[in-house]
Amino acid sequence: MPFVKQFDAEIIENRPVTESWRELVLSWDGLAETPAPGQFLTLRVSPYSDPLLRRPFAFSGFVGRAAGEAPRASVIYQIRGGATRLLSELAPGARLDAIGPLGRGFPQPGAEETPILAGGGIGLGPLLFLASALAEIGEAPLLVLGLRSLSLLPRIELPEGAVLCTDDGSSGFRGTPVDWISRERPESRPSGGGAAVRIYGCGPAPMLAALSGLAGDRGWAASLSAEQWMACGVGACMGCALPRSGGGFLRACADGPVFDAGEIDWKACL
Repeated sequence: MPFVKQFDAEIIENRPVTESWRELVLSWDGLAETPAPGQFLTLRVSPYSDPLLRRPFAFSGFVGRAAGEAPRASVIYQIRGGATRLLSELAPGARLDAIGPLGRGFPQPGAEETPILAGGGIGLGPLLFLASALAEIGEAPLLVLGLRSLSLLPRIELPEGAVLCTDDGSSGFRGTPVDWISRERPESRPSGGGAAVRIYGCGPAPMLAALSGLAGDRGWAASLSAEQWMACGVGACMGCALPRSGGGFLRACADGPVFDAGEIDWKACL
């Protein structure tokens, strides 16, 4: 369990990347643990009692002191309601009450595993962070991104070789990331190593269920990050419970949000 810290974070940047999505860059307390891809933080977006609950945001990137700069973390978020609307209106220099890092992140691929990253919608953020982290250790991950339309693609630099899938065919492959992976079925990593595949997924429940089914059919490992509403973010309230395979429940915030595909009954989440 990483060391979780509550601290004041200064907004360094809060810029639009589409009409309804923004990228938030925050200062990171030097005493807090370094975030890992797949983990998240919670923010109190207002000093007042409305909204009452903190909001969770997955990390989309992190720059630490090793880069010779002041530590900072970034998230990509969608303006969905009153809380994120308030957040979108905050300017650089404003400060937010932050708690993090929280949750269980993505595992590294095995020595003979080809990493394929499949994301949809706001699931892009954690996978961008993961792609960057894997590249730093010499991996060549393939990012397959699904959107309803090209107009929803954030103005953010994507990893080299990223595949874009759109429901309406406005750009790239017409279909979903699962459709593309099923059709292409990569057999080996670009360097010519072993043929095993590990799927990393983050997106809506139907995508995760489809990725889990595909991985099971092909005998692939899969690490999937659940998009789930959270209340406390620390495992106390059980408000983010997911149905566990074989019975019972697991908490997205404390037991996840990244799970091995077989841990969760993804079809029951639909």
